[in-house]
Amino acid sequence: MNRIVRTTRSTLRRHALKATTYTGSDGTAWFAGSELRAPSIASYFCGDDVKAGGGGFVRPAGVPGQIAKVASTGGLAILSQRALDSRFDEILGGAVAVPGLVDLHTDLPSDIDQLRSQLLTSTTREDFRRIRKANFTYRVTVDPDEVRQFHARHVEPLVKHRFPEDGRVWSLDAMLAALDEGGELVCADIEGEWVAGIFNIAGDTTYALRSLGIRDADNDIRQKRVIAALIVRSLERAVELGCVRATLGRSLPFLGKGPVWFKAKWGGMITIEPEAAHMHMFADLTSPAVRRMLTDSPIIHSEDNGELAASTWLEPGEKPLQVTVREAGRFQGITRWYVVADSETLAAGVTELSENQKIVPVPFDASGDGPIWLGTLVSSAATPG
Repeated sequence: MNRIVRTTRSTLRRHALKATTYTGSDGTAWFAGSELRAPSIASYFCGDDVKAGGGGFVRPAGVPGQIAKVASTGGLAILSQRALDSRFDEILGGAVAVPGLVDLHTDLPSDIDQLRSQLLTSTTREDFRRIRKANFTYRVTVDPDEVRQFHARHVEPLVKHRFPEDGRVWSLDAMLAALDEGGELVCADIEGEWVAGIFNIAGDTTYALRSLGIRDADNDIRQKRVIAALIVRSLERAVELGCVRATLGRSLPFLGKGPVWFKAKWGGMITIEPEAAHMHMFADLTSPAVRRMLTDSPIIHSEDNGELAASTWLEPGEKPLQVTVREAGRFQGITRWYVVADSETLAAGVTELSENQKIVPVPFDASGDGPIWLGTLVSSAATPG
């Protein structure tokens, strides 16, 4: 009997999808199919106290029903692209296709003075003030022993601190091997004490910012704007080497005051690889938790033509309106901003919203039964009539 049970379970798992539920103080997220960064993705919806809850497997035929069940409780459902087949075609119209990660890069001028002028904006002014106050000094090294120390003392602690559930550390062997391919370590010191660094790779025309580290993940060091300092120094280094572009690494596809926002303020343009894997996110706008996420962390998603869009929820009031209009003009690489709100809120902000051609107002009407999917609304707004 045990052999029959094991065989049956094995057969079911081969044809089923791995399913995991994450919970936190802000909400519940359900994933079907494998997502390497699921805990960090879930934190945008569930909160920083997110924890993995129930797991197991779900048959493909049961996925639509489970998505509806998750929505009925105000949760967020995510279906991995790796799990897709024709059986899901009927439900995908309700989802937005969200890239697993987005890339950021910035094009560089030919001299340092022009770069500094380009980097100094109203958004970065406070960073520069704090950097000057910290009085960092910098050095560049290719010493393998220092790279080993950097990996153990700076990189590993920071990744484990920021992404305890799913952080991925670039291996020491790969970092050491990269020294033969243009790799170098840019270090930041305070009064001769090494406090942070970033391992970069210099190519013929492109300078890639790769692996950041802060000694012992010390938050006091972080608060001195050391990450901003290392980005600025790395961009200066790229110009010194004659590079015309710097890549700023990959980040999860959420805006708001997070990694994408931080990199974009240093001139980063958002892109994705054409073959990048996507998540299909089912966000029911009748859920207060979904609207809260879209307010705090607008979602980057792909259009049918391959361009990138963002979707956000607009709360009533002058301040949310100002923030939305400002953010819609901040991010290079986002071609459309879908601003979802009730009709009264959109009408009150019609003048300000119309000033940015990227913004597409999307009226929301909560009347009726069943979920109101974000994917359905933005698809209708993208192709009116």
